[in-house]
Amino acid sequence: MTWDNTWNDILDGGHKRWKDVDPNGIKVALGHIQKHLSSAEEKGDDLDDMKVLCPLAGDDPFVHYAWTNGFDVTAIDIVPAALSSLRRQFSSDDSDWTKTTVLDEKTNETSTTVWKHISGRVTLYEGDIFSLRPELHHVFDVVYDKDSFGALTKDLRSRYCQTIADYTKDGAVLYMEVKKKDVGHPGLHHGPPFSVDKADLMEADNFGKKGGSLFRHVESLGEVYDINTPKMMQTGHILRRTAE
Repeated sequence: MTWDNTWNDILDGGHKRWKDVDPNGIKVALGHIQKHLSSAEEKGDDLDDMKVLCPLAGDDPFVHYAWTNGFDVTAIDIVPAALSSLRRQFSSDDSDWTKTTVLDEKTNETSTTVWKHISGRVTLYEGDIFSLRPELHHVFDVVYDKDSFGALTKDLRSRYCQTIADYTKDGAVLYMEVKKKDVGHPGLHHGPPFSVDKADLMEADNFGKKGGSLFRHVESLGEVYDINTPKMMQTGHILRRTAE
């Protein structure tokens, strides 16, 4: 089943998959993020100017929630139906959004559709996470990754981590949520979602690339909220972007 078909099934009332989570989870996530941004506030940086990246966001309500709390938010996802559902969380009127398209130089076909909210503080990229976007390099203070890393097969993870490194400022906070499966889980070695722990995140080809000079693991948060799924927990990690 393709991602488009998966999302259509979810939005048509099918199995919720990864979306069947505690609705308070977004509050938990923002609380952890704000705690680890406190050092920026102490340095005099304005938290209202903080820019948050939500990669492979789908229609995650965290995007809207972070926006209502004063953050500037950018989300990226390849599935049009998912981002359409996300826009409806802001309003039912698409006139609140400005739509532009980016053409692939080789095929002259649309590679990315960019939606900008009337507030000026929300941007949605409808396209491949791995498309070149130099305008996003070294822009973001925060990354909110809910199950995005854990949805990727191992062959895609290194490229994903490099993309996150390219897009984040030195000192940026990465809030990661991943599934952790018990040893007795029948799908322990299968996914998505894949079972992920600190060692997986910090592998030399992943966030531990370049000898750990790009990211450091700050804290393992343990279970962040109950997902009511046998032999599986929703766990969290805090990483921080280091200066190259």
